[in-house]
Amino acid sequence: MLATYRDYARTLENNGIATPQYRPDRGDEPLYYSLDLAAFLDLGENHRTWNELGIQRHGTTNGNVVVAQTSHICQSNSAETFLAQVAFTRNGGQVPKDPDADDLAARIKPLLSAQGMPGADVFAPYSSPEGRGIAPVVVVYEHQYLAYQAHYHDTRDELDSSRVLLYPTFQFITQPQFISLAPEADRLGELLIHDRRLRERAVALGFRTIGDDTDSGEFKKYLGSRGIPTPDTRTDDTRTVMPSQEALNRMVRKAGDCPDAPDAPGPDTPAPGATP
Repeated sequence: MLATYRDYARTLENNGIATPQYRPDRGDEPLYYSLDLAAFLDLGENHRTWNELGIQRHGTTNGNVVVAQTSHICQSNSAETFLAQVAFTRNGGQVPKDPDADDLAARIKPLLSAQGMPGADVFAPYSSPEGRGIAPVVVVYEHQYLAYQAHYHDTRDELDSSRVLLYPTFQFITQPQFISLAPEADRLGELLIHDRRLRERAVALGFRTIGDDTDSGEFKKYLGSRGIPTPDTRTDDTRTVMPSQEALNRMVRKAGDCPDAPDAPGPDTPAPGATP
C-alpha cells in the first residue's frame, strides 16, 4: 500500500490516477483510494512533478518528481514487495523470470532510486508533523496505517483525515502461513486461530485475522468502534504474483545496489502505538 496526504491523493484523482473509495459515512473525505499503479509509475518515468500535476490548487507546492518512498530495499520486506509490484506492472502483468531479472531491474531502478537516500523506517516520518516535507508518498503495510488511525482516535477522539491510503489496482496481499515443526508448536497454531485475546490484539494492530469475514467479523467491528471505515481491497481482480526467490534476489541486488542479495529482509517498524 502507499500512504500519502489528502491533497496529494486529490491531485492524483484530478489526473485520473487515483479513485476515491467513497463511503456514505465519510461524505467527501474518503480515507482510501484505488491507485492506477502503472499510471503512477509513468509519472516518475516521465519526470513529472507534483506542481506540473496541479497540486497548487489544493494549497500545496512541490517541485519534486512523483515517486514513492520506501525503506531500504536491501533490508526491508515492504520495499522488496513493492519492487515485485513494480516489476510485475512494468513487465506487462507477467511474472518476471530469472533470465530477465537483471534487465528488468535495470529498467525499474530509476523508479526506486529517484526517491533519494532511503531510511530504515518510512512510517514514523510519515506520521510525524514533518512528514509532508520528507516524503509525501511512502510504501507501508495496511496494518501500520490502520493501527495509526486507531491510536489517533483513542488519543484524540477523531480520525486523522489528512492522511490517506492508496490501494494499487495490481495488488499484493500478504498471506502468511504458520507451519508447525514440533508437536508443541501445534498449540500456538491453535491459539492464533481460536484465542480471543490474541485475535483481539492482532486486530488492534491493524491485522486481518484468520477466518475473519470483513463484512461482519471482528476486524470490521473493531474499526467501526473507532469510526474507521473498512477498506475495500478488491480494487481489481489482478493479483501481483511474486517471482522466484532467486529472480527476486537478483532484482533486489541490482535495483538496490546491495552487496549481496538479502535472504531475509528485516521487518518494518510498526506504527506508533502498535508495539506488540
